[in-house]
Amino acid sequence: MYRIFKLIIGIILVMIVLLVIIFINWQSIFGDNRPIANAKAIYQLEINKKDIAETTDVDNNILYLVPKGHLDTYIDMMKEKGYKLTEKDPKHKTLLIQKGNTYTEIYYKKFTKRYTIISSPFLKEV
Repeated sequence: MYRIFKLIIGIILVMIVLLVIIFINWQSIFGDNRPIANAKAIYQLEINKKDIAETTDVDNNILYLVPKGHLDTYIDMMKEKGYKLTEKDPKHKTLLIQKGNTYTEIYYKKFTKRYTIISSPFLKEV
C-alpha cells in the first residue's frame, strides 16, 4: 500500500512539473495558436462533418480551418458574401479576392498534415 501511495505522489509531482514547464514556455510551444480553439475546430471537421470550421489565434483574429487541399470551401463561402477570386498563388500561399474595386490578399498555411489554416482579414461579417 505504501508503494502505491509513493507512486501516485510521484506521478502527481511529475505532472505538476510538466504543467509548470508548459505554462512557462507556452509561447514557444504553441506560437500564436490557441490549442483548445483549434481542437474544437478539428472536432467540428472530424466529428460534426463540417466542411469549414472557425477558430481564433491569440490576438483574436479569425482563422478558418479546412481539410488539406480544400480551399474551395473557403472560396465558395466568400462568393456567397459577394467576393470573387481573382488569383490563387500556391507558391506564396495566397488568395487574391475582389469585391467591387477593393482587392484583399488572404494567406493560408499548412496546419498539421491534414489541415490548412486560412487567416481571414475580415471581421465577423464573413
